[in-house]
Amino acid sequence: MNVKVFRLNSGEEILARFEEKDTAYVLKDAAILVPVGQGQIGLMPWMMYTKAARGVEIAKSFVAFTVEPLEELKNQYDASLNEAYRDWE
Repeated sequence: MNVKVFRLNSGEEILARFEEKDTAYVLKDAAILVPVGQGQIGLMPWMMYTKAARGVEIAKSFVAFTVEPLEELKNQYDASLNEAYRDWE
């Protein structure tokens, strides 16, 4: 499954695996990008108090744009976030 950064109209930047539908994206294992100081970015599970890891449908009209993440960020996502979601399931 592909991974992209989604910039929502609310300003949130979400890194997630996704499926694309005609009018929406289904985001899975989503993480919010948070600044942690000194020019670094951290990842935090998005809506980790819900079952959102299984998929949240976001209307395309609520997505400002999507971009491919840097390989380093994708590797960090794969290594750390997936562990966090496994602990919650």
